[in-house]
Amino acid sequence: MKVHFALCLGGVLLIGPGVFVQAAVSDWQAAAASQSNLMHHYSFDGSTDQERMNDKKGVAHLAARIFGSGTIDQLQLGTAGFDPSSEAVRTHRGPGTDNAEGAYLRTESVTLGRTVSFETLFSPTDPEITGGQWNLGYILSTRVGNDRGYFLTQGGPLPSTGMKIRSTIGNSHSDPNTNTVLESFTVGNWYYVAGSYTTGAGNVTWTNYVADLTAGETSLTPIGPFTNSGGLFPQSSTPLGIGGRWDGQESFSGFIDEVMFYNEALPVGVFQKHLALLAGAGVELEVAAVGGDLALKWDSKVGKRYNLRSSVDLTGDPATWPVFSGFENLEATPDENTLTFARPADPERYFVIEEFQPPPVVVYSTDFEEGAVGWTTLVNDVNANTSWELGTPAGTTGPLAGAADSANAWSTNLGDYGPDSDISLRSPAIDLSGVPEAGLSFEAYRDADGFGDAAGVRFLRASDLVQLGAEVPIDMDAFDNGWRTIRVSIVPEAIGETVLIEWNFTSDDTPDSFSGLSIDDVRVSD
Repeated sequence: MKVHFALCLGGVLLIGPGVFVQAAVSDWQAAAASQSNLMHHYSFDGSTDQERMNDKKGVAHLAARIFGSGTIDQLQLGTAGFDPSSEAVRTHRGPGTDNAEGAYLRTESVTLGRTVSFETLFSPTDPEITGGQWNLGYILSTRVGNDRGYFLTQGGPLPSTGMKIRSTIGNSHSDPNTNTVLESFTVGNWYYVAGSYTTGAGNVTWTNYVADLTAGETSLTPIGPFTNSGGLFPQSSTPLGIGGRWDGQESFSGFIDEVMFYNEALPVGVFQKHLALLAGAGVELEVAAVGGDLALKWDSKVGKRYNLRSSVDLTGDPATWPVFSGFENLEATPDENTLTFARPADPERYFVIEEFQPPPVVVYSTDFEEGAVGWTTLVNDVNANTSWELGTPAGTTGPLAGAADSANAWSTNLGDYGPDSDISLRSPAIDLSGVPEAGLSFEAYRDADGFGDAAGVRFLRASDLVQLGAEVPIDMDAFDNGWRTIRVSIVPEAIGETVLIEWNFTSDDTPDSFSGLSIDDVRVSD
């Protein structure tokens, strides 16, 4: 929060002009997307695992990478991000040597220029790294030959205890090539880290910037500028590892929410602006006396809401000050909001504007614990080997309870699904006439053979069952080890209509000892 206080003209009433803002990763994402020099953006958001791994700006899409005894289940996509507006990926490093066990993300090729910047948001889950020769966990890494682009690591130089966060460029992983970003860190805290790099005559000069978001830091700490002793980062095609090394070892244990690369050495002002959007740093509230009234004015953003909070003194956190005179949940009127009211009689009174993301308007929600009124099932094939059934799942593999250990979920059979199946599950009619856009979320447990089985979500007009827009696929190649939240943007053709939501599942002709697809906790909201 940033608050400035000024004496109101012509009186003794002190007005505290300021705005305190709730953090939103989505605001940062929008600001980064507007940068013309953004090359690659990995948000890890999406309704399927593949969408979560896709490059939102370029075409350098990611793929899962495991090594040693690591398993695909140890890479967790669709996990909770820094705030509710985003998702994160959890990468994994197991015990033992540097290449004993790990799971992370990698793309075969990105191409970086002579100047480059990155931003990332991450949260470590291990306080140190032990058991290996080098004890490094790579958060971001590139390499071609001796051109090492270790943009960010937990640990270093070599050998390491894995108890610091460092940025390394050059022809050796040593102190002369390493900028220490954090001398220490707190497990579970979220950190914003950025860096701007410029190549020189056989070396690189860069500055890193860091803020501990969990600790409430709203100003960047610059680390550098630092010039390494020799060697460059790759400027030709290079693999990029996120949460692990480029070549399959030394992974990082933690959550990563956003990675961005730019083809320019960005100035600190850009990073500070992005941090302000992310961390909730304030913007200016203007106050003016107009006759016997007070006129307030502040910059506003699409989709945000505002509360006017006030106190007669400066005690307490302004976030806890009472809402003044019923001025709460005010809609944004971008680019600027104004508010005029009679000047209070108090000798002193302070004001702040609170900006927040309003909670979604829930159009429909059910957890199936009271049954499934209005839901219908169809068997579209002639074999009838599988049907959608409501109850406690009990397949050979997969879930043995609903989401959050509840009693009820819909499953493709309450045991293993059969071959040559084509089945549909339809919701009751849901009225979307009152929302400009909407999203569907549901808990899913995918447990199929990963080859010829498929699933998708369709939106049908309730009056005539005509499909509206395209089917949204559910990635059945994924093999879940727990319930996962899947989010789907409702197709524009369905907005304004009363619709049925249909889940469709098909299986190939091979009998498999898997539970198939289970769903629970369905919600439609704006």
